[in-house]
Amino acid sequence: MKKRIFSTVLLAMGLFGAKAQQQDTLSANRAKINQLDKEIVHLLGERMEAARAIGIYKQAHHMEVLQSNRFNEVLQKAIEAGKAEGLSEEFIRSLYEAIHKESIRQQEALKKQ
Repeated sequence: MKKRIFSTVLLAMGLFGAKAQQQDTLSANRAKINQLDKEIVHLLGERMEAARAIGIYKQAHHMEVLQSNRFNEVLQKAIEAGKAEGLSEEFIRSLYEAIHKESIRQQEALKKQ
């Protein structure tokens, strides 16, 4: 009987230990995602800063904000890079269209200043 209880306790400890280890792994990966999300937002901020600088240049040189050929070039490179990272073309296209839309918004806002 004692042997059976002891075995049950050891088994339970092993299971709890495994659950604790899984929870540690989950927490660590969530912390990593939180950090990466901060970095993504920071990089997007830097990208918009560059887009605003380009907008100032375009304004000074009487250029249109929308440069479709340039966007298509950037998009194709991003799709290729995304595929190498296991990301779908649809995801990359959607992401870059959103980024491009914000870049245009930021550059258009410069005209109103």
